[in-house]
Amino acid sequence: MSKAKWYFPNNGGGLAAGFNDSGIDTFKGHRLSSLVREIVQNSLDASFMNTEPVTVAFNIVSLDKKVAPEVSQLEEHLTLAKATAKKQNLDPAVDFYDRAVGLINEKEKINFLCIHDSNTTGLTGPISGPNGAWFALTKGAGLSQKTSASSLGSFGHGSKAPFANSNVRSLFYLTKIEQNDKKVYRFQGKSILQSYSRSKHEMTQGTGFYGIQEGCLPLDGGEIPQWAIDIREKFSKDTGTSIYVPHTIFELTSYPSIVITAIANFFYAIRKGSLIVKIGEDEELNSQNIEEKYHYYKDRLDQEFNEVDKDYLIDCFQAIETVVNSTHKGEQQISNFGRIDWYIRMNEEVESRSVAIARENGMLITRAAPALQRFPNLKPFDLFVCVTGDGSETLKTIENPEHNNFAFDRIDDEKKRKSAKKKYDVFTNAVRELLKRFAEYSSSDRVTVDELQDLFSEISDNPDEGRGDLERGKHIQIENGSYAFKQKATPSDKPKPGDGPPAELGGRGSQGGEKKRKDNGGGIPAIDGGKKIIGPSSTEPGGTPKNYVKLENLRMRATDKNQAYVYFDSPLTGLASIRFKKSGEIGSEPISVIVNNKPVTAVDVELVSGQREHILVTFADKTVDFAIEAEAHEINN
Repeated sequence: MSKAKWYFPNNGGGLAAGFNDSGIDTFKGHRLSSLVREIVQNSLDASFMNTEPVTVAFNIVSLDKKVAPEVSQLEEHLTLAKATAKKQNLDPAVDFYDRAVGLINEKEKINFLCIHDSNTTGLTGPISGPNGAWFALTKGAGLSQKTSASSLGSFGHGSKAPFANSNVRSLFYLTKIEQNDKKVYRFQGKSILQSYSRSKHEMTQGTGFYGIQEGCLPLDGGEIPQWAIDIREKFSKDTGTSIYVPHTIFELTSYPSIVITAIANFFYAIRKGSLIVKIGEDEELNSQNIEEKYHYYKDRLDQEFNEVDKDYLIDCFQAIETVVNSTHKGEQQISNFGRIDWYIRMNEEVESRSVAIARENGMLITRAAPALQRFPNLKPFDLFVCVTGDGSETLKTIENPEHNNFAFDRIDDEKKRKSAKKKYDVFTNAVRELLKRFAEYSSSDRVTVDELQDLFSEISDNPDEGRGDLERGKHIQIENGSYAFKQKATPSDKPKPGDGPPAELGGRGSQGGEKKRKDNGGGIPAIDGGKKIIGPSSTEPGGTPKNYVKLENLRMRATDKNQAYVYFDSPLTGLASIRFKKSGEIGSEPISVIVNNKPVTAVDVELVSGQREHILVTFADKTVDFAIEAEAHEINN
């Protein structure tokens, strides 16, 4: 039986590995945020039973260094690596090795960051490869086994995240798997330092392993250090994986940072019961308390948190707010893509236009996805979309290693890349159509305001001043949003502003003419006192004509509880059928009007193209407390 030890294999005369490791350096900016995202994401992807939640636990355990001699045995290799770094004039590397050796020699206690998952498959597959999750994680470089069941840290790139959190750039893996109808353990250490000189003509590889020297194989059975099993089984006796990070950079004060990162990235997964996160001995995030925890930490976002991406956390909390306080929510099956669950929030607190995307496991991937960043013709909104089923698998193929966006060039095969792009386009088009239902500006998207009286001059205080021949009284209705004043005029024969004699508007000011001047104003004369409703539409009920034309520049001024003058630019000449709809953020719906004491869905009115028309309408609703839109079509007699 071989004795377990640390061993850095010879490099065989090949390239020597330097101290700088791009995979580890990637995670140094926000070490804790990166670690939590990578660990939990991989555990969710390795769910063993979809009916039960995956549990991931983080805690710090302090052990006497005599209990875990495997860590102290690193000193020899750290010292040899330091000597090589000195010859290479690599001062940052020398400083690192000095600190690492000092920790091993001077500290009587070793602080381990311990990370466990359960209800996952564990790291399965043959121990000597070339396939399987175990080999990909412990021996692979850039290998990923995400298409098959795996466990903590199995993504080729993400597996480096824990090393960035160790002051000795080393860690230990313990996994429990089902094998031949039995549950068995595997254990191995891994250290990423650099190539160093073992002798005058011999250089090592940059990565070493703790286990059986021949073949760098893992330990099993009674050879596994008891401390590793004891810590794991205190958490769970089920299948899954544990990662032990010795001489961790984190302390007990880091727990709040882990909590807020887990909430920010995995709120939706926890809320729907797919995930439980445990931090320390007392903190647990589950489906019953996650909203309470969210509100608690939302009020503390301005506090300092260690090793986290603060701006990203704030972005994530915006998406969570949308799930918690959505204006509308639903689900949709997108043909040739898959199902999405969506939540949209539209209120005065929302000032931007943003789409957040999560895959099936519930982890928030990005709020800046390709083709879903610019929405110039929509009202401010915040949308959260969780993609499930086949659509989630499509997104998985284009998800970058950092799990924070999508990139099609990750697919080398051109045919598969085009197929993924086509499916993604179907998805983004469906999202944009969804947004149009709720956030598109409309000519009838109006709000009654009093505060803008000064801006629009001296509007009369007498609400009865308008007798059907004025569009303005004490209250005016204006377009909601900046686009209201930027509408493109539709081609017509009617005069443009500035042509012909002045057309006076209520209040001060004037429009048209050669010069601008201020006077007391007047009114737009009513054409024959306004158009009269002839009666219920002769085309209703029956088929819906396809040539309906939207009435532009529509204004409405209420005169009674359920009566209002409706003003609009006529799009046609002759007898026309006009129908009305309520308009708002959730779309439009038909509204009935009263003619001859009966509710009807449309009315007939004689119109003249290019004229500013108005009619007095009695609505079936008891009060006129809504915005409207209207359309007309010509009736051929």
